[in-house]
Amino acid sequence: MNAADTPHPAELCIRRTLERTEDYVRREPTKAVGAALGAGLVLTLLPARSLVRPLAIVGAAMLPPVLVGLGLIKAFELCFQNTPRTELPATDSP
Repeated sequence: MNAADTPHPAELCIRRTLERTEDYVRREPTKAVGAALGAGLVLTLLPARSLVRPLAIVGAAMLPPVLVGLGLIKAFELCFQNTPRTELPATDSP
């Protein structure tokens, strides 16, 4: 197996959680529907404006520094990447 073929631990955790959820829904369909309805009701009753506005403000404030940081990381990668050196042709000097 290559390193590219091995799944990331977070991916494995998500897969396991999805499999467990599917198993639970198959074993207890009425409880799963009730839980989904309850979660939907809670999300509907949450005041969306009071949640979205602060998140948007924080996100807008964090965006420029994050983009600068990512740009610096990419610049360092480009500056310090190992490029194969080409040999200069040997010249006979008198």
